[in-house]
Amino acid sequence: MTIDSQTTTGEIDLQACEDEPIHVPGAVQRRGVLLVVDDGVVVQVSDNLRNLLGVPVEEAVGHPLAAVLGEDAASNLRLPQTQPGGPLGDALQQLTMRGRDWLVATHLGTDGSVLVEAEPLPRAEDDGTPVATVFQQAHAVLREAAGASTVEEIYELAARGVRRLTGFDRVMMYRFDRDYNGQVVAEDRRDDLEPYLGLHYPASDIPAQARALYEKNLIRLISDTETPTARLVPPLHPRTGAPTDLTYSTLRAVSPVHVQYLRNMGVSSSMSISLLDDGRLWGMVACHHVSGPHTPSLEVRAGTETLAAGLSLQAVVRAAADRARHAQTVADELRRLTGLTDDVPLAQAVAQRRLLELLDTDGLMVRVGGTSAAVGVVPPDPAAVVRALREQEDGSAVADTSGLRACDALAAALPDHGDLGEVAGALVVPLPDGDSLALFRREVTREVAWGGNPEEKPLTIDDDGVGHLGPRRSFSTWQQVVRGTSRPWSAEDVEAAAAVRRLVVEMLYRRTRPDLGAALALQRSSLPQRLPQPDGWQVTARYRPADGGKVGGDWYDSFELASGRVALVVGDVAGHGLAAASSMNQLRNGLRSLLVAHDGAAGPALEALDRLAKQLLPGEMATLWVGVLDPATGTVDYVSAGHLAPLLVRDGEARFDKAVRNPPLGFLRGRPDVGTLTLRPGESLLVFSDGLVEQRRAVIMRRLEELRTTAAVTLDLEVLEHRMTGLESGDDATMLLVTAAPLQE
Repeated sequence: MTIDSQTTTGEIDLQACEDEPIHVPGAVQRRGVLLVVDDGVVVQVSDNLRNLLGVPVEEAVGHPLAAVLGEDAASNLRLPQTQPGGPLGDALQQLTMRGRDWLVATHLGTDGSVLVEAEPLPRAEDDGTPVATVFQQAHAVLREAAGASTVEEIYELAARGVRRLTGFDRVMMYRFDRDYNGQVVAEDRRDDLEPYLGLHYPASDIPAQARALYEKNLIRLISDTETPTARLVPPLHPRTGAPTDLTYSTLRAVSPVHVQYLRNMGVSSSMSISLLDDGRLWGMVACHHVSGPHTPSLEVRAGTETLAAGLSLQAVVRAAADRARHAQTVADELRRLTGLTDDVPLAQAVAQRRLLELLDTDGLMVRVGGTSAAVGVVPPDPAAVVRALREQEDGSAVADTSGLRACDALAAALPDHGDLGEVAGALVVPLPDGDSLALFRREVTREVAWGGNPEEKPLTIDDDGVGHLGPRRSFSTWQQVVRGTSRPWSAEDVEAAAAVRRLVVEMLYRRTRPDLGAALALQRSSLPQRLPQPDGWQVTARYRPADGGKVGGDWYDSFELASGRVALVVGDVAGHGLAAASSMNQLRNGLRSLLVAHDGAAGPALEALDRLAKQLLPGEMATLWVGVLDPATGTVDYVSAGHLAPLLVRDGEARFDKAVRNPPLGFLRGRPDVGTLTLRPGESLLVFSDGLVEQRRAVIMRRLEELRTTAAVTLDLEVLEHRMTGLESGDDATMLLVTAAPLQE
């Protein structure tokens, strides 16, 4: 029975939904069949095997896979060789079994078994979409999104593109906040359906264990919310004695709570596609069908997954570009403001009203270098608020974002603090030696439109008298007035504040450490003031110093040789500070001279530079990439001394050029190996230092792959820098990009 939660006095199982083991439901949806295979023998099957494939369960379990699928199908079946997961399209193949064509997906289970899932292909008279058409449509949407000027445009393209591809009645783009509350930010729907655009949905609608599955299995389809599931036979895996993990199964049965949730919304069929950023769920494409069951084919689902992944990356990169440009604007203006005079304390130089406008904040307090200053609206005791937030544990009220402490509900986070004045939110930015920069915002009363009352949870009592919370029954728009909070601190706010921190730390070190100023001057004087721009070519570069004003040994260089060819150089001397900057300057000048003397021959020039380094800089180690571009032909003769392989970007795809490898500078033996590559019109070469991809607690291969996929979407160096180095960087980072102009149509 269902009763009002306010009238019950029995025990309530509040964790029932959170603890539900949805990855081991012991059942699948009936649109296809599942076989679990161990060493070529079928050990479990779904109980609809006879209905779909014509094979009784008892003639499948314990028998070879070939006896169930047929000899030809079993011999042609590609078995997975890698870890679980991966794009759905990679797991698909078409097989003929028992006189009918099927699409089959194979997955490696978490227990080592192979999961074989098969769905009948639409017959000729059915409305099946050819595979080629599916991916053509997906790539057409991706090309259109590449020209979008805003993130919101990409959201709208995603909703329209997915609906056109899948045929659902409604497609929505959800974006999650830091607590996983969702908001519909774009929608494409049937004209007669009520709009959901702008509505919010609570995090409890997608429990934590469901989100964990969404980060592993990126696309999920519920074909029919009214059709019973097909149970696995036997229910437990014979070898493990446990339920089979169906995390990566496309047919996995869905939680009864979620099915009831969809029924309560009037939804007959549903599909969702995860949107990830570095493996973390940031949004979702949600598809609803209200006019009966709906089953897009496996090819359509694979194409939709590809489309969503591409759009997700484009949206993430576009948002990063917007944040990066805003952060750079803030940093440039602060540099201008504080550079007007060195006669006032640094805190006073930073606390200016113009900065409040740039940071979209109402007040600011900074303590640095032994002095404090404040401007705008701040609490009566701002230092006490800062101390309390820095000591506060993470929770719903306070979030730690790359070392910054963000809170938009100070009264809730600090209930015992006392008078906060007009302030309701704070963003605390730690500085060296226990100092801080704090931004403050006033209270803003706002209305939030929810898709139903988020607090409404019907309660059912089981036979043991234990109450279980069920899904909401009403999804009518429910307005909530929120008080006691400020405007939330966005990712753009956090990046802008981090940019201020970097600049304040740099200025602090420059004022207190004369040798740092000398190193900065030496390092910057070594970078070219102007880069050559041959006809039909564009050469750009970007350098970011490490946080804390540390000067490293990175440098880039590009200059025109007498022959008309163009030298391209990226180098990295080990270490930081004045010594590294001095070594870098000597190597840079030496290489320039040697390239001129050897008429642009990169191999002999590097060999001579190695001898010079061993004599003048014994014990020093540096990596170096040197290329010489012929603008007339697009050929680049190059040599690498221990340097990371550069990226070649062609037609929206990027790959590392690993053809040539030599030891680092100072460790060469004889003439180094030289390679040649050719850049065609529209193609680019990105050379970079290790500071772009090295990060604490991060696997370098994963970081390189992240750079590769991002560069395939954008070669905006500012965006790449912010995407890869984030808010903090312990090493300097350098990029040099050369691009051949595309052919004119």
